[in-house]
Amino acid sequence: MEAIKAKNIYFSYNTKDVIKNVSFSLEQEEFLGIIGPNGAGKSTILRILCGILRPKTGDIFIFNKDINDIDKKTLAQKIAFVPQETHFALNFPVKDIVLMGRFPYLRAFQREGRKDLEATKHALAYAQVVEFRKRPINSLSSGERQRVVLARALAQEPEILILDEPTSHLDLHHQYAIMELLKKLNTEGMSIIIVNHDLNLASLYCQRLVLMHKGCIFSKGTPQSLINEKTLNDVYKTEVKIIKHPYKNVPQIFFHPKGE
Repeated sequence: MEAIKAKNIYFSYNTKDVIKNVSFSLEQEEFLGIIGPNGAGKSTILRILCGILRPKTGDIFIFNKDINDIDKKTLAQKIAFVPQETHFALNFPVKDIVLMGRFPYLRAFQREGRKDLEATKHALAYAQVVEFRKRPINSLSSGERQRVVLARALAQEPEILILDEPTSHLDLHHQYAIMELLKKLNTEGMSIIIVNHDLNLASLYCQRLVLMHKGCIFSKGTPQSLINEKTLNDVYKTEVKIIKHPYKNVPQIFFHPKGE
């Protein structure tokens, strides 16, 4: 079954078209990567997929149901979104921020119950932010805050997780930890879409890739079929060398410094 299906999506900011006739799907329990240069429309399509933005034309289906027929709370139980950057106007403790992920399951003025507290505790541990749970959110580094936002998304207990550059502010250890966590969640049944500028990470962890360029889909396929020197030169205007990963049969990208 398709967890998400995007069909003939067009989207404009004012009069400028930024998404042009985009169609693709996320299969249930698939780990899908969206890659492409800056300005390709990657972040915009993510916001359309999770209902934050409404397309000019086209359709989005969540488990075969039109997204427009799904109420907001039900949609939040199905999909959690981790943006590239999150700014917090109020300096709540980390535990309270993560607990906000339980909002889709609570009625107005209803207090959190045992299940909500257990889900929050589990999410804090999964995202490796237990040590920060009592700290104000704005006392953390950008990378630490990003992990808290991921924990909040996990507290939603979604079936689909959509992430926009979740490793962009993280050090090497936490990049690896987050990608391994996403892989584990995927093997446990979660469907995942990730935008990642790090093509090596995308190639290593994603089962399938969608390459966007100038608001359109340039190519779709496995990392082995999509990542090659000609395609990357055509889209990124950069000459690279492709080799196979030593532990996994996927392409990895290296630059050739000028003058060498």
